[in-house]
Amino acid sequence: MLTLTGCAAPNSDIKTATAPIASNAGTSPSAPNPNGGAPSGPSSSRHVARPAGTVPGTSAGYWEYVPPHYGNGDRYPLLVFWHGIGENGDGSLEALAKVPANGPPRLLNEDRWPADRPFIVLSPQHPGTDCPSSKELDDFMRFAIAHYDVDLHRVYLTGMSCGAIGGFRYLAEHLDEIVAAAVLVCGDGRNAFAKAGCALGRVPIWALHGELDPTVPAAGSIEPLTQLAACKPPAVDAKLTLYSGVEHDSWTQTYDLSAGNDVYAWLLSHRKP
Repeated sequence: MLTLTGCAAPNSDIKTATAPIASNAGTSPSAPNPNGGAPSGPSSSRHVARPAGTVPGTSAGYWEYVPPHYGNGDRYPLLVFWHGIGENGDGSLEALAKVPANGPPRLLNEDRWPADRPFIVLSPQHPGTDCPSSKELDDFMRFAIAHYDVDLHRVYLTGMSCGAIGGFRYLAEHLDEIVAAAVLVCGDGRNAFAKAGCALGRVPIWALHGELDPTVPAAGSIEPLTQLAACKPPAVDAKLTLYSGVEHDSWTQTYDLSAGNDVYAWLLSHRKP
């Protein structure tokens, strides 16, 4: 069923802290201790840069956020965020400073991320001058679920602009192998539907787009979501939001929830069996 409802200046104060790597080291968590693990405090205190080549298991540079008490033996939902093309870089500490310009990493750096929002948030940096490939997303996703204390029933994907295009590419090939739901902002899923067809609807997808977007036309969300709505059997949850009068920056009001669309609660409402 299709639900119809209806892309921010960079943060110049980017924190690139270092901290012990939050790894599960391939082991099973111990009995949960609700008061153990990572300390409470502002979200920025647990948001750290992991430069390329410093974390075993991945060549990517990325930002890592863990919620309060992470490491207490419990498993947590995972949210992987893919940035827009303006934040591309080589994953070095200097280049990673671009990633928190928008989206969840910006909110985390600015301490605008509630402590009770339970996700591990990982924000990898894509190198080069294009959008990320399906393989790049898959490699990082598999690294993340092996490296962190992740609840495998609650693995989520989100991205904006080029990152959302990469997200659609990934879903077209991997469907619901790992991901329980995806929020894709000002992306283009037309090729994804052409490749996967109605099977794409096995993954709950919420696509959000500015109706006047001159960079990635809104048809990139409208057409595949409308096609999913016509599938038999219908898509699990195909949701489309168009922002009236908005151009490319549909991400700010999406991720900070100022448009009234709680994408985080919607993600958590979906889980794999």
